[in-house]
Amino acid sequence: MLVMKKKPSPPDLTDLTRGELEVIIVTLWGRLVALETKVDKNSSNSSKPPSSDGLV
Repeated sequence: MLVMKKKPSPPDLTDLTRGELEVIIVTLWGRLVALETKVDKNSSNSSKPPSSDGLV
């Protein structure tokens, strides 16, 4: 049986200060850049084996 994972609802940010929101944005931006960098790697620009490239 396939179990569907419930998506978490976004947090309520209405009571946060501008500074707190900026910290969240900078943190999330860093995570986004790290994930994009990881996804963009393939065998020609990293030490990954060619078999990990998948179908192109």
